[in-house]
Amino acid sequence: MPAMRFLLLLILIANGTLFLYGQGFFGTPPAEQGRNPHPLSQRNQAAVTLGTPIAPTAAIPNPTQ
Repeated sequence: MPAMRFLLLLILIANGTLFLYGQGFFGTPPAEQGRNPHPLSQRNQAAVTLGTPIAPTAAIPNPTQ
């Protein structure tokens, strides 16, 4: 019986350790390694062009009032 408790405890510790590793508790998470995210200022700013604002239309009355 003590061997089963030891195995259960060992599995729980291994599971918790792998969870923390995957979440990045011990450094960069494995899913994020090799990625080089660009700051917003380095993205393609010419891709978005702003035009003149559209004038708001007349408000539609609420039929429930």
